[in-house]
Amino acid sequence: MVKLALLALITFIGISGSLSSTPFIGVSVYYLFATLRPQYLWEWDLPQGIQWSFYVAMAAIFGTFVWKVGEWIQTGRRQRLPSPPHVLAHGFFFLFAIWIVITYFTAEDQQVAQEAFIEYLKIFVMYGVATVVITTIRQIWILYLIVTGSLCYIALEMNQIYHIQGYLKVYRTGFGGLDNNGAGLMLAMGVPLCLFAWDGIRHWSRWGFLLMIPVIIEAVLTSFSRGAMVSILASVPLYFLRCTRKRQLAVMMTGLAIVVLALAGNEVRERFFSVEKFQSDDSANSRLTSWAIAWQMANEHPFFGFGIRNSNRYTFSYGADMDGRTIHSQYLQIAADSGLMALGLYLLAITSFAFAVRAARKTVLAQKQPDTELTYDQRLTILMANGVESAILVFCVGGVFLSLENFELPYVMMLLGAQLWAVTKAKEYRNSVNPLAEVYSQLARQLPPKIVRSTASPKAG
Repeated sequence: MVKLALLALITFIGISGSLSSTPFIGVSVYYLFATLRPQYLWEWDLPQGIQWSFYVAMAAIFGTFVWKVGEWIQTGRRQRLPSPPHVLAHGFFFLFAIWIVITYFTAEDQQVAQEAFIEYLKIFVMYGVATVVITTIRQIWILYLIVTGSLCYIALEMNQIYHIQGYLKVYRTGFGGLDNNGAGLMLAMGVPLCLFAWDGIRHWSRWGFLLMIPVIIEAVLTSFSRGAMVSILASVPLYFLRCTRKRQLAVMMTGLAIVVLALAGNEVRERFFSVEKFQSDDSANSRLTSWAIAWQMANEHPFFGFGIRNSNRYTFSYGADMDGRTIHSQYLQIAADSGLMALGLYLLAITSFAFAVRAARKTVLAQKQPDTELTYDQRLTILMANGVESAILVFCVGGVFLSLENFELPYVMMLLGAQLWAVTKAKEYRNSVNPLAEVYSQLARQLPPKIVRSTASPKAG
């Protein structure tokens, strides 16, 4: 009953905040629900059939519409920051979204494609809304904390079930509509998010993020997902490249490896080390067969594919080991379902995301003056750029082995990375137009509120 009341309260805050204050509140609550998946996490304590995130999303969409209309006709009750400009990463993402929508209408069987298409639409629409309402670095930081905190809580819940009930919930039932592999990869993305929060924050609270890393890794191990385990290991070099506390990181990683190997059971160790025996592994061999089939399908239907999630209907006739066999590769699944054009746009969206976070990080470092420290917003920008970049790397490695094309978390990471560059670029432009804007902003944070309200912003030149 307590969880139901809490969920109802959060939903009310998301709806009322979107309509009365700013649609960013609704966007934040929506992404909280999209990551936490409370209807799965607390399924025994909640009534089934209530679409909590849907109501919040509708309020956020309507609030955004009203906000933009008010901005256009300049009748808002108070001045609001204009939306940052869209950057290249946004453009390639929207092109990918448009192509996916087209392939729904060209699908061999639209009824089969419908469920996955609806999931895609949720992702695309909320991504578009978020690009409009996220206008500051602090707002991106709030979303970063929401996603990271949600993954930490999920890991705690899964470990609690395992240690108290002896039940491997992630392995047996997955999480939030994902199987054990998808759930394991979702949790694995929380490792770099926590790591760079610890690396970038100067407050003592950063140690809380560090303590959550072994908790998340244990939850990943109990998923028995080799793809998730390999993804974490593959991203370690990037951690050392981006981390500013390299010595502490090296000590931490060494101690963590010892603890994990000591605590992991024989089943977990055997499952992980079976990666090297892929040639005699039936699961690995079926993946190799599925990949070859998917590539053949994509070449036969290079523009529109078979339709969203339609390729699974035909894999058996192409030589798969069972009827309805999934491709088991993010990239080849997209290629078979929506064509090589969709795959190309998807890869361009990821590549442009990487350039966006690089550009945001490079711009912030270029603005740093000698013998001065980075400002709070600048530290947050670098922290988040490192975190989302590494999280996407974890997903991209895991995506080689798993079909998770409408899994929302990586799209949230791509959103945060694109917004980091968009907001940084907009701020850089404003400062170039008004060189005293940044000076005034720093002074305003130090002056009493009454003085700030009565002081006009200095004009350029």
